Amino acid sequence: MQNEEILDFNFWPSYADLMLALVLILVLVLFLVTAVITIGTVNLSQVQRNQMNMIQSIASSYGTKAIGRAPDTFGISSTNNGDYDIEIRNEPTLQRITFSDKVLFDPDDYRLKPRGKAALDTVGSTLKKQLSLIREIQIQGHADTNPTGRFPSNVHLAAFRAIEVFKYLENLAGIDPAEHLMSATSFGEFNPVQRTRNDNNYNRVRLFEDNLTAEQKSNNRRIELLLFYRR
Repeated sequence: MQNEEILDFNFWPSYADLMLALVLILVLVLFLVTAVITIGTVNLSQVQRNQMNMIQSIASSYGTKAIGRAPDTFGISSTNNGDYDIEIRNEPTLQRITFSDKVLFDPDDYRLKPRGKAALDTVGSTLKKQLSLIREIQIQGHADTNPTGRFPSNVHLAAFRAIEVFKYLENLAGIDPAEHLMSATSFGEFNPVQRTRNDNNYNRVRLFEDNLTAEQKSNNRRIELLLFYRR
């Protein structure tokens, strides 16, 4: 009798038990995925709010309002002639602040103009108040294809300009690169505004085409601050 009871005992879970376990596992996985997506969405929403606060603060310091030029792109100017001193574009993980070629430097020079210093004072003071939101600052120097008459190449000219902005933000705005990661780099003439990040077919012909007009060249001569926000 005892042997028969042992033989009758079922060590394996029933089909219903297996299905219940699978359903519970599926529910748990869906919950975790939803939680991760929700956290990411909340973080990105906070980044977007921080980006807009930065734009409004810079515009307020300029004594003006930011003008929407395109989706997620805003212009700020100290004049009413239609030219923008600063253009700010919001991207999902960063904010790109572009200074017009007419604001910071004279042609073929890397010394900051008074108007350029005023613009950097405005941006630097605003940025310093919100450094806790920023994990990295990149300063990028860009040029057009016109040859420089003072430097070995446009890469050198754009590098001197980026370094000049770096030093100004460090020494005058008080942003310490030891505490808040900040770098300066140069693209010379090789990264015009028309060139996209994932364009693997870019070449010299297209570089020439992207610098045909005076307006194109003016847009390509620029300094950009890339602000990478904490998430």
